[in-house]
Amino acid sequence: MNPQHCAQKTASAVQVLGARFMLDPVTFKTGPELGLPKGLPGYVMGRFGTIGDISAEEASAAAWCWNPSQIKENWIEDFSPSLAGALYGQICAERGRDYLNGFSGAARLVELAEKIVDSADGENAPTFTGWRNVNRPDDTEGRSYLLIQVLRELRFCRHIVAAKSLNVSPVGLVKLKSSYNINLFGWGDSDDSPTAQEISDEVESLTAESSGKDHEVLDEDERNEYVELVLAALAHADQ
Repeated sequence: MNPQHCAQKTASAVQVLGARFMLDPVTFKTGPELGLPKGLPGYVMGRFGTIGDISAEEASAAAWCWNPSQIKENWIEDFSPSLAGALYGQICAERGRDYLNGFSGAARLVELAEKIVDSADGENAPTFTGWRNVNRPDDTEGRSYLLIQVLRELRFCRHIVAAKSLNVSPVGLVKLKSSYNINLFGWGDSDDSPTAQEISDEVESLTAESSGKDHEVLDEDERNEYVELVLAALAHADQ
């Protein structure tokens, strides 16, 4: 299996599994208990606060597919972004520990995922580098899940770079891909048209190319094993 195929075979599972804790009602309950802002601000500041003590404008740039006004409305100016990021990373590992409890492949998944994460180029990838720097727990279940989320942000950043290189607007891409996200991402009042499918396909092709490079650090046997482990982790979490 070549690196690009490896990246493509795991892309959906990484996206779905990595996002799980963000959509988990337990996360929305636990966040305020730990001190995070309640509701959407907790998500916004937690996810992008991993970058550091950044401004709302910097968070908006990192979020890209979100309407900047939506990010700014949910950015609490008197709350430390870096603290929010640390707390959100903690919740990520805690929820992942539950999702992957008893997953026999967790330790090996950590080894392979860390090879990808720790060797990936962080240029033009602020959300990825922020999550890469989140404290990693010692237990393999929590650590492997956190790494899945880091890998999710890695592909997200590669996707942004690909879209920008083609001058694709975030609202057009969101409108093409997900009717649910149009309002969530703050684009409900936009009159922009969806991105043309052929342009979106080109964005995906460029994303796949750059993501493939991130997986070149694994040899062929490792790539085959990594694909099996990622898919198995998602299946385990779905039980």
